[in-house]
Amino acid sequence: MDPQAQLEDLKNTATKLSIEIEYSDLRDNELSIQSGHCRFKNKDVIVLEKRLRPEEQIDIILNVIKKFDLENIYIPSWIREKLENDDSSEKNFEEN
Repeated sequence: MDPQAQLEDLKNTATKLSIEIEYSDLRDNELSIQSGHCRFKNKDVIVLEKRLRPEEQIDIILNVIKKFDLENIYIPSWIREKLENDDSSEKNFEEN
């Protein structure tokens, strides 16, 4: 599956979780701002640096949505598999 199609799946999943995705220019000489999740006015928002490669955007969105309850919504199988594989590898790393 190409990265653009993956991004669309992730954006749809984020929408189902009531997470907004905003693209922004995060370059600032005075502040260090990174892409990621925040809550703003009681809304969950993923802020992404607009110059990130699609693969980087995918990783950030995946890391955010795995923190939410995903049991009651449809998620494409590739996302569920990716999240389960990531959880397994994290548990294996922590055990060693």
